Amino acid sequence: MGVPEWFWVTNWRSLSGRASAGGVWVEVTAVPQRMTIKPGEGRQTVRCPGPGVAYDRSKPVAAQRTDCSYTYLRSSAQERGGAYRVRVTVLWGGTWRGSDGSGGALPPLSRSTTFRLRVAEAQALYGQGRP
Repeated sequence: MGVPEWFWVTNWRSLSGRASAGGVWVEVTAVPQRMTIKPGEGRQTVRCPGPGVAYDRSKPVAAQRTDCSYTYLRSSAQERGGAYRVRVTVLWGGTWRGSDGSGGALPPLSRSTTFRLRVAEAQALYGQGRP
């Protein structure tokens, strides 16, 4: 608790596909635009402009930055099942083009996934000891 929990997506990339029939074709390209995270603690929402940055355990904390994190205020011990229910949603934008030269933008599309996250609490005691 009190330490930011980092979120990131590892497969953040554009996707394309083409379908054809009877000598004509259409190609669709989808591009991830942004990500939102509901961390499961209250009604908070984290808005991320991109995929986030993976935390690197080999680097010191002070040398790392992310624009996609959330700081939990309490452990998940009191939550149902002992874990927060985190929901991640990615908003996609898309375009299409056809073999006849037509094309355009597609309406935005979002896809979500939910997972459980355990957040532990550690307490430190500090006191003056006697010599």
